[in-house]
Amino acid sequence: MTKKSSSDPKTAAEFMAELEADPEYMAEQQRREDALERDAATWRKAEAPLVEELRSAGFEVESAWDLVNTATPYPAALPILLEHLGRPYPDRVREGIARALAVRDARFGWERLVRLYRDEPPDSDAKDGLAVALAAASDKDVVDALISLARDDSHGESRILLLRGLKRSDSPKARAALEELCTDPVLGREARALLGGRAG
Repeated sequence: MTKKSSSDPKTAAEFMAELEADPEYMAEQQRREDALERDAATWRKAEAPLVEELRSAGFEVESAWDLVNTATPYPAALPILLEHLGRPYPDRVREGIARALAVRDARFGWERLVRLYRDEPPDSDAKDGLAVALAAASDKDVVDALISLARDDSHGESRILLLRGLKRSDSPKARAALEELCTDPVLGREARALLGGRAG
C-alpha cells in the first residue's frame, strides 16, 4: 500500500471532516439552518389563508408547493390559486402559487398571469414562477403575446423560462421566434438547445 503524500489531493470525506472540525464553519452552518427554519415558519404562517381555502375545497395540502409536486390534476384549485397570486404574500410563497398554475388548464387566467408577470420585478422568484406558468398555459391563440414577452428584455432572465412555451407550440411563428432569439445574449443558449443545437 502506497503512503499518501502531503501533496496528494484530499478526498471529499477528508475535506468534510476538516470542515466539521472547524468551529467557525459549523457555527455558520447552524446560523444558515436557523435562518432557513425561520423563513419556512414565516412562509407557512403567511400562506395559511391560501392553505385554508384549498383545504375547504378538498385539497389536503400544507402549501401551494404540494400541488407543484403532484401528478394528479387539480382544476378546481386553479381559480383559488389565481385569486391568491395577486395578494402580497412573500416572494417564495408567490413563486409556489405561480408554479402551481403552470398547467394548461390555467389558460383561463392568461390575461391576469400576463399582467402580474409584467408588474413583477425582474429579480424576484415569483417572476420566474409566473414565466413557467405562462409557458405552460400558452396556446396558439396567445403565441403572439408570448413572443412579445420573450423579446422584452425588461423582464430579465425569467424570459428564458418562457421559451418552453414557444418550443411546445406548433405555430410557425413560435419556431421563427426561437430561431431569431438564438442570437439573443440572454436567451440564445436556451433557444439553441430547444431547437436541437441549431437555428434554421
